[in-house]
Amino acid sequence: MRKNIKILVLILFVSSFSLPFIPVMADPQTAQDDKVVFRLGVQITAAGGDWDPVIRRASNADVTRMCSLEGFVRYPANWEGDYSELEPVLATDWDFEYWPAEQNAKGFVNGGGIKAVNLTLRENVTFHDGSKWNASVAKWNLDRIIIVSGNLTGNGDMLYYYDFWEEASDYVDFYTPSWNMSSYIGKMPSYNGIVATNPLLNGTFPKYENVTILEAGGPNGGGKIRINFNDWASFSVWELLATNPQHYILMISKEAYADYWDKPIYGFGENPSFPQDETFQHLVGTGPYIFDHWDAVAQTGKMVKNENYWNKEALESVGWFEIDELQFVLFTPDADGTQARNLAMKTGAIDMSEDTTGFNFVYSEVMAQADITYYENPIGDYPFIMVLNCINDTEWKTNYDAGDPYVPYQPNGIPRLLRKAISYAFDYEGFIQTAYSGRATRMKSYLGNNMTYANYDIPMPYLNLTIAREAILAQYPTECAARNLNETSTDQDWQNVANSNPIYTVDFYWDTTALQQVLQDYVATALHNIGMAYYDDSSHELASVWIQILYVPGGSFSAQVWPTTFAIAPTEIGHAHINAYFKYPGPYTVGWNLAFNYLDNVTDWIDQIYFSNRTVRQECYDNIGLTLQDYQYPWMWICQGDWGWVYRREWEVREFEFYTGMPRIVGDFTHIKYVGWEPTPPAIPGFSVYIMLSVSIATSVGLIYVMMRKRK
Repeated sequence: MRKNIKILVLILFVSSFSLPFIPVMADPQTAQDDKVVFRLGVQITAAGGDWDPVIRRASNADVTRMCSLEGFVRYPANWEGDYSELEPVLATDWDFEYWPAEQNAKGFVNGGGIKAVNLTLRENVTFHDGSKWNASVAKWNLDRIIIVSGNLTGNGDMLYYYDFWEEASDYVDFYTPSWNMSSYIGKMPSYNGIVATNPLLNGTFPKYENVTILEAGGPNGGGKIRINFNDWASFSVWELLATNPQHYILMISKEAYADYWDKPIYGFGENPSFPQDETFQHLVGTGPYIFDHWDAVAQTGKMVKNENYWNKEALESVGWFEIDELQFVLFTPDADGTQARNLAMKTGAIDMSEDTTGFNFVYSEVMAQADITYYENPIGDYPFIMVLNCINDTEWKTNYDAGDPYVPYQPNGIPRLLRKAISYAFDYEGFIQTAYSGRATRMKSYLGNNMTYANYDIPMPYLNLTIAREAILAQYPTECAARNLNETSTDQDWQNVANSNPIYTVDFYWDTTALQQVLQDYVATALHNIGMAYYDDSSHELASVWIQILYVPGGSFSAQVWPTTFAIAPTEIGHAHINAYFKYPGPYTVGWNLAFNYLDNVTDWIDQIYFSNRTVRQECYDNIGLTLQDYQYPWMWICQGDWGWVYRREWEVREFEFYTGMPRIVGDFTHIKYVGWEPTPPAIPGFSVYIMLSVSIATSVGLIYVMMRKRK
């Protein structure tokens, strides 16, 4: 019995020391197998996509393209046009030759045009199929872009021909003695001796005249090429050279795709219109990861590490590029998919995923979980805006009223002062709090927030009912007088008019998503506060506003107010968006200027941006901003949703670098590594570890004292 007591005392003695640390002893983070696997959660894109640089159709499968294919150079996050900051990728050196700065017929001096670029290509680079990267392969890739996009042999696809072919007549006012492409007007162009036959190309020229090999390269590949440009190339040069601009002209294996020199490649292996056997390999490039598969039905995707990657040793020497296998876990774009992804992140079934509008995590739950990190994108999501139809200010309305048979639908825009009034009657901050739970930022520029040329000093409409009602009184003086509305009328007076005898009823369209249901309420309040109403019926609440605008005959002509998102790149590439959204598109043309903003001064400034240096560009962007934000009101620039990336703490991720809302680090996956993670030891509720240790020591001393007395 005495022996058992001694053993019990010994157990109590030892356990008294371990007691304070019991809460710390959580299940250890088990090390991964020898193969390091990283799992990215991705939303399924219903429309699929294409990775081929000639016809690239965006989808969430793009995540596979950005780590398998590479371009000549890369420019850093938030790049502002300094060529010295360009980063070498498949080219190690470059030299630009510029067009002379000469005056054009518009009366200003063209500046910044690139006549040619000489590229020195990187040696010791191989494609995933083992073939070498050299000057011949680079030329083949660039020639293929023009041949396929122009359908020069009849096997191509002209889906995006306008990205690579320019209308010569568009630049008549901007030609100079040195730069003049007017010889193409009225003629069928050619490239590499192949004459175009499609009438769409009549009067166009390819963006670059040709690609010549200056040095073929040796046994280790490389070499040197020269791209001779036809267009002014102050912007388009980046679409060709860089890995991360808008169109992503990335290099593919000439050996793997030799049969596709004049025809496109579709899909990621799942497109039934592009039959292929099991030997056909997609995305054969030079990048750090090799494509295995992408299956939207099975909701899986996979890539494996390229052990022959040209930058492998440099990355591994500093502890990066250790992921052996990338697994993509696909989630449906609905409530079930959102719930499944939240659970997958909590349980560790995925390691990382994007948090963005329409593909959100439950932010409060993510932030409350200790083993998860949230990285906020400083640029923000695509801007959310409302289009205010300006068509009644344009030739469409004038010609329709004159009985012109070429105007097929009756224009139905709203006057400029009504556009101003709606812009100042909307409660932007309230909408952000309700629709986004505060996780969005009010837009401060028509270019979007944190953009290179954004000027926050230019006035942007905000909630101010005094300004809004002044605009209504000026636009509808007779109607307001008939309803006893004036400068002294109360909020209730204006709302009573809206409910009983509205000044005007607006054709407002919205869809059934949760975001736009909230938007409907805020638009209703804005309109009622200025004596207006809207058609609150099923013909205006739609499954998709875009179907109404793009596919219903006359939809864009008749919709007066409608919401959408838009993209504007933060640097020079953003000019293409401004050109599409706000420039006069030409007689009887709509294009993407769906607000019908047809102002000659805005069109002139947009043109001048293309032919100017950065100082003049800033002046032009400011002039456009003043006109759009403080006079024309073609859009309501509402907000940009907050978004970022959620990842588990056992992964170390190099500081994110953002371009056009995309962090490059997620683009190539080379700067992510597994480091493990253990939580901070929690204390026993109500007591610190040190207090518990002191109590344990005192207890131990007492036990020793008792034992000594027993021994006596």
